[in-house]
Amino acid sequence: MGLAIIACATSKNQVFGMEIGLKAEAVAEGISLTFDNIPREATRLFISFSDWDKIEEITSPHDIISTYADIRGGLLEQVKNSGKVILPFVKAGHNYSIWAHFQKDDFQDIEGAEARTECTPYSGIYFSDGLKLELNKTHTGVTLSSEPKFSKEVQYAPDKFEYSVKIDLSEYGSLGYTDRSADGLHWDFEPQMTNDLIEGEYLQSGNYTAYVTAYRNVIYNNVTWAVEIAKTPEFIYSLEL
Repeated sequence: MGLAIIACATSKNQVFGMEIGLKAEAVAEGISLTFDNIPREATRLFISFSDWDKIEEITSPHDIISTYADIRGGLLEQVKNSGKVILPFVKAGHNYSIWAHFQKDDFQDIEGAEARTECTPYSGIYFSDGLKLELNKTHTGVTLSSEPKFSKEVQYAPDKFEYSVKIDLSEYGSLGYTDRSADGLHWDFEPQMTNDLIEGEYLQSGNYTAYVTAYRNVIYNNVTWAVEIAKTPEFIYSLEL
C-alpha cells in the first residue's frame, strides 16, 4: 500500500523540451522519446503519458487515461547510454501529452530536469477494449470484468495489477491510495485505506469525490509500464475523525 499527493504536436510530431532536450517522435512501435541531456546525478526517471485526443471533453482528472513508468537502477543506466525510451501503449491517431521527470537520491528534484511534450502516433500496442471496473455497493472494494489482452510483443510483469483510489482535494490536487501488490481481478481497499488515512492524518473529516483506477503492469523493452485499463465512476468518500 502507498499514499501520494498527486498535485510532440507539430507536423512532424516532434517537440523539444527544456534542459533535458526532450523530443517525441511517432515511430512504428508507438512514440519514441529522445533525451539530449540526462543529468549524471539522476537516479530516477518518471515518465507518464495521457490520452488527450478529445481534450474538449476533459472536465476533470477522472476523464484522463494515463500510463506511467518508474525507471531506476540498471535500466536507468541503459537509458542514459541510449538516450531513448519507447512508449508503446498508445492508440494510432490519438494525441498524447507526455511528461518526463528526472530526480536524484530520495526523490529530490533536479532543476530543469523535467519537460512536457505532445505527439500523435500512427501505430502502437493496445489492449482489448470493453473492460469494466465495478465498485461494490458499500464502496469498499472493486472487481475487474476480465483481464486485458495485449499483443504478443508484451511481457506480463510478476506483479500483475495495481489499483489506486484517487481522492479529490479541490485546489490542492488529489490524494492517491495505491496497492501495487494486487494479483487478482478483485481488490478490497477498506477498511485499510481509512485506517491509514486516519493514522497519517492526511485528511480532515468531510465528504470527498473519489474514484478507483485499475492498471495492468506489463513489460516492453525491459521497461515496466503501469497501463491504465479501467476506472470506476466517481463516488462520495466520507471520512469521520
